[in-house]
Amino acid sequence: MNASWVRQSWRIFEGGWSFSATRPRWVLRDGLVEAEEAFEVARALVNARCSADGRAALHVVGDFVLPPEEGRESREFQTLHFDFGVPLDPKVEQDVGRYTALYIPADFGRVSALTRLVPLARLLAQRAWPCESELLNRFVAYGKTHGAWNDDQGYVEGSLARVVEAAAGEPALPSVKIDAGFLCGMEFDSCDAKCRFFERHSLCVADVQIEVPLAPGELLVFDNLAFAHGRRGVRRPGELHQWVFGESLGVAQQRELRGDVLAAFGVPHPSRCLSAKAPASIP
Repeated sequence: MNASWVRQSWRIFEGGWSFSATRPRWVLRDGLVEAEEAFEVARALVNARCSADGRAALHVVGDFVLPPEEGRESREFQTLHFDFGVPLDPKVEQDVGRYTALYIPADFGRVSALTRLVPLARLLAQRAWPCESELLNRFVAYGKTHGAWNDDQGYVEGSLARVVEAAAGEPALPSVKIDAGFLCGMEFDSCDAKCRFFERHSLCVADVQIEVPLAPGELLVFDNLAFAHGRRGVRRPGELHQWVFGESLGVAQQRELRGDVLAAFGVPHPSRCLSAKAPASIP
């Protein structure tokens, strides 16, 4: 979608500070001068969404300035990801990010980077996937070879590419368990390399992604588990304020949330499972 469409359409929804159940779960608001004001607007939006969903209010699980004011410019792109990750094989209580808010101070000056949003369900609808039980088997298996160092902590994945690779059952990206020096988020060295990866899995990110030219004084709030997000272009130190609203969830609650993410795969009934392998019992 082009930038002019975004500028015309990504405004606060009519009728107050809330996400509409019939519209995508994101909101863009401009005219915010200070970070404190932007944060209060973001918190009001998220609280309204939680109230509409019948859930308790969320709290801030992440508060960042990116890149840090004393740091360096970012590299030219950021891989598509979910803040705090998706609990694919949860085993311990932990924080889960539900909504992300991004804000650029009104007086920051020139901004060249674009925020990229990829609606998970629309992307995954481009191809067929195994049934739920087989997907869960694959997530667990991938976590054992490519997840974090300590299997007792379960498997939480932040990278969209790795979620896709795990679901496809074709591990090829580097593993932190094998390469101790590898840093998550550094799987690709360019946007083109990232696109080629998804194309190998019969997915075209360009067909569904929305590029948001977030400008000084603007706030973007979106559902962190319905959209993967990333960046194209360089950000300068102190450019972006990021708040992640979430909650601490037990294992059972994380599994329930995982079911919502699995729904994005449009998984068929087990009787129509693409894999002939008998599914293992997955808690």
